Amino acid sequence: MFAPSTVFRRSNRQVSCDLNGEAAILHLDQSVYFGLQGVGAQVWLALETPQSLADLNCLVCQEFDVDAVRAEADLVKFLSELQAAGRVERVEA
Repeated sequence: MFAPSTVFRRSNRQVSCDLNGEAAILHLDQSVYFGLQGVGAQVWLALETPQSLADLNCLVCQEFDVDAVRAEADLVKFLSELQAAGRVERVEA
């Protein structure tokens, strides 16, 4: 599990673009496309600059009708999946 202060950034091994509110991501090493929409696309857009889990949680709660506990649990799962796929990485202090 990640602490609220854990900071994430996009991996430099991918490129992405916005397609009418959806994110299209190409992993450069794997040559695999990955798409995000809705909350995932909003989080991806926010990760254009490094963001803490707490900041991402605030963003999701402000933009979508979800409580903070549920949003954090979903973000932890989502960020774990992105990290495992090499699309985001944690920023070490």
